[in-house]
Amino acid sequence: MFRYRRYRVFLVFAVIAIFALYKFGSSGPTWQEAASTAAELKNEAEDALGFGSKPRPPIAHETKKLEFENPAASRTQAQQTPPPVKKIATPSQSSPVPPETAQQKPSIPSASRPKPHGKPAPFAPADTLSTSIEPIHWTKLPEKFPVPTQSLIKLPSGKPKAIPKIQHKFEPEDAASKADRLAKLDRVRAVFKKSWDGYREFAWLHDELKPQSGSSKDPFANWGATLVDALDTLWIMGMKDEFEEAAKAVDNIDFTTTSRADIPLFETTIRYLGGLVAAYDISGKKYKNLLDKAVELAEVLISAFDTPNRMPELYYYWRPQFASQRHRAGTHVVLAEIGSLSMEFTRLAQLTGEHKYYDAIARITDSLEEFQNNTRLAGMWPTYLDASGCGKVYIDVAPQVPINAPVGLFDTSAAPPAPTPLLSPGGKKYVSLQLPDPIVLTPNGPNPTYVPIKEKDTFALSDPGSEIVRNWKGEPLNKRQLDVDQAKPPKADPILGNVASAKKSLAAAMPTPLECVDQGFMSTSDYGREEYTLGGMSDSTYEYLPKEYLLLGGQVEKYRTMYEQSMEVVKQQLIFRPMLPNNDDVLFCGKLNVPSRLDDLVPGDLVGENAHLTCFAGGMFGMGAKLFDRPEDLEIAKKLTEGCVWSYNMTQSGIMPESFEAVPCESTNDCAWNETLYMETLDPRSEYRLQSYEEQMANYQSQFASATSWYDEQLAAMTAPPIASAEPALPMLATPTPVYSNTLNKRQLAGLEDAAGVGSNPSLFAASRLDGEPSVAGNRLKPEGQPTRTHSSSNVMDREPQPSRTQPAFPYVYSPKPPMNHEDFVQNKIQEERLPPGITRIGARNYILRPEAIESVWYMYRITGEDHWREAGWRMFLAIDLHTTTKHGNSAIDDVTKLSPTLNDEMESFWLAETLKYFYLLFETENVVSLDEWVLNTEAHPFQRPT
Repeated sequence: MFRYRRYRVFLVFAVIAIFALYKFGSSGPTWQEAASTAAELKNEAEDALGFGSKPRPPIAHETKKLEFENPAASRTQAQQTPPPVKKIATPSQSSPVPPETAQQKPSIPSASRPKPHGKPAPFAPADTLSTSIEPIHWTKLPEKFPVPTQSLIKLPSGKPKAIPKIQHKFEPEDAASKADRLAKLDRVRAVFKKSWDGYREFAWLHDELKPQSGSSKDPFANWGATLVDALDTLWIMGMKDEFEEAAKAVDNIDFTTTSRADIPLFETTIRYLGGLVAAYDISGKKYKNLLDKAVELAEVLISAFDTPNRMPELYYYWRPQFASQRHRAGTHVVLAEIGSLSMEFTRLAQLTGEHKYYDAIARITDSLEEFQNNTRLAGMWPTYLDASGCGKVYIDVAPQVPINAPVGLFDTSAAPPAPTPLLSPGGKKYVSLQLPDPIVLTPNGPNPTYVPIKEKDTFALSDPGSEIVRNWKGEPLNKRQLDVDQAKPPKADPILGNVASAKKSLAAAMPTPLECVDQGFMSTSDYGREEYTLGGMSDSTYEYLPKEYLLLGGQVEKYRTMYEQSMEVVKQQLIFRPMLPNNDDVLFCGKLNVPSRLDDLVPGDLVGENAHLTCFAGGMFGMGAKLFDRPEDLEIAKKLTEGCVWSYNMTQSGIMPESFEAVPCESTNDCAWNETLYMETLDPRSEYRLQSYEEQMANYQSQFASATSWYDEQLAAMTAPPIASAEPALPMLATPTPVYSNTLNKRQLAGLEDAAGVGSNPSLFAASRLDGEPSVAGNRLKPEGQPTRTHSSSNVMDREPQPSRTQPAFPYVYSPKPPMNHEDFVQNKIQEERLPPGITRIGARNYILRPEAIESVWYMYRITGEDHWREAGWRMFLAIDLHTTTKHGNSAIDDVTKLSPTLNDEMESFWLAETLKYFYLLFETENVVSLDEWVLNTEAHPFQRPT
């Protein structure tokens, strides 16, 4: 009641206060006077209730009207304000915008194209806010395995050696030949320009154009691979305006950040680093920004070499949280990826004078040289190798010293002799029973204590009624206390102590295992087969040996030695002449699967493959022949290149597939066509297939005979069928559902008649009339009192007869299908797989605009000067453009054996960087990118040779 009255007083006061505020808030007495009056009224009310003497806090006076607010909304919190964004100058501004003129409202950077590192995007207006995440940037970290300056392998700085001429000395051309050549140049340039314009419109600063759909893709690091890759081609084709625009756009590429977690070292080096350096070289070193961007990229890539043995991580995880950790090179790396970095870093070292770039790749060369003669196929390297530099650890434990037994463990001298066992009358041993200890009753006290008596125990009984607990010796024990004296340290067991000390001494004698043993390049496994090839995963490692020799001016002899050793093995083990119907004198370069022991090689280990990637070998052999005075290699180079030209001509589209196989001949001189051998290669299992069919037929005949015998036995064992009656029985009629003719149209009646079989069986119709059914007049069925009945299906004579229940079912016996004979099988396989004559298998039917075949054709023309190579190259160009052209460029195709292949909507950057460049140079004058002045990397980027 007290609480209720107090609440009522407060309610009255609140009403009075609100009335006073409303009354005097805007006119009349001031707010202070109204508040004072309200306070007096409140005090009077409290005095009347008897608790007005309790002090109250003073009322805060306001100068504005009373406003009711939401308490939660008025709660104050610390304001979270993002850091202000500084407005910087755009590339066209000469000075940054003063801070006082910048907008005060913070903004989030928009998702625009990447800008150069250190030049962020201009300040975005407030209405263009986006929620893009700030990209992570690579930063240079202290090296964990630095190379001292005095230990760097220095770039050769001497005068280049005299190197033989590589390029043929051409005679002046006549007017007709020049006009034809210029027309072909214009055609190639037009194809290039269409692809470049498509890239510029739909994929600018992206890696690749999708020429069919007019969109882009970024399979690398989204650094504009096609733009950088095509820079030197633009210059060579005389498209100087396009080159200027692309060279400026390079400044918008930020090599310190990418959406990709790892950077592919090999692809980035040959495409980006090689493209920038070559563009700087070919343009007369006038565009310094190209060299600056090359250095920016090289600083990122060189960080991948920070490993214990300075071998690079081929997929460099560049983000700081990963890059800051210790790393090693891989144990299963691709040969081409680690052996094809030398030219790009060497040329950059020559242009910048930084020896660290050359040191990085020189250590790889040293490791390859050391490993070259220690492989299973001495002279070559397998496609995969272990570059970690960390060998297996084998601990050789010294012979163990015999451990003496601890004292007393096996000492039986002091032990009493074992008693003679007692035997029962039956000869069995007596076994004593384990009886419980006797119990003695203590007589004193009302509560007797029962204590077990043990031998040799002295004890004192506890007092009756006492709460003191004692042990058997009469000593008092605390509650929950164990029977252990913790004041005294436990006595060491002499036996266990001796064993522990022996273990410690043994552990001290064991050597501490090492993390790994330093080693050079090694095979990935001591067992299993290894693949040796000039094709994919190996190609450019061998290609770079003579080219690096050229780039260094012949001052490092090891590159020549390594090349010559490897090519001798290639000629002996990999190069073969394929068996072809027209006895074409061409050569292919296959791949060899080498077992763990070289002595176990068999002829089948050489795969008679010709791959598009291997077609570069003709140009390499031709260059090596002129460079190192190996005239016999020039003939091999011609036949290898002719093999790739033949591979283009063999298909319906006129384009070579990615890979295919043929029958290798034992000799390159005598290789006559053998139809029988070819058919056996296509159908090696013909005899097994026929033998398997004969075995299946024998099994079938045995099963059929067994099934027939069983069927006869079952049939004979069954009861004979009943004898049929002499009087014909009337057919049994089913009780049908009435169907009236006036509810059916003509087509339904005809169907009803056919279903019942009435129209085709007059006897059934007559039988139905015996039961008073209506008759048929013409094609109409007229009712005569009773509705029409339908007959049971069991009475329909023309239905398929059902098997008799008295007859057994004959068992199912599988009968094998006769196989195709050998000749039919071969012809069917050739037609289904669209195999060209002499080809046994097509491993990959697609074409992705590869340049290797036209690369060798160009080398052969520049080396020999024969117009035959120009003619072959032009046929190749026309076929490629015909089947790959799209609206915005040229696209990869799915199957070169089709007359109309399907476009894959892919245009790799090497289409502009290599393929079209080689086609163009094939018809350009010979002084443009002369082989005696320039050396091209594996991406066709020309580097200037030292003079």
